[in-house]
Amino acid sequence: MAKSYSVTSAGVNPADDRAHRMRMYFIAMSLRVVCVASLFWVRGWWVLLAAAGAVILPWFAVMVGNAVAHNGGEAPEAPAPAELEGSPAPRDEAEDPARSLIVMEVDPERRAAPREHPPAEGSS
Repeated sequence: MAKSYSVTSAGVNPADDRAHRMRMYFIAMSLRVVCVASLFWVRGWWVLLAAAGAVILPWFAVMVGNAVAHNGGEAPEAPAPAELEGSPAPRDEAEDPARSLIVMEVDPERRAAPREHPPAEGSS
């Protein structure tokens, strides 16, 4: 019996993911605005709570806003790679002359010297 394989494991729709991240960012930044505004009328240790919210919420909002859902689906089951029968064993590079590197020595002065082009025909 032949085994079937999944061609793709589609994850989260990018538009839905972006909309969710924008919603979460908006909620966190709205809470920050409430925290900043509440600094004007709260007293006591509540000021510390509101100040902490005003300072920490932007970091949280950016982290949530940038957290892209990479893949919500399951990973595809891949078959084992096929092997050719009767293929030769891999050879060492030193044994194979076609794989060797050829280095040509060039005089450095010749490389650095500008080329002189012959004058074009018809020019005086």
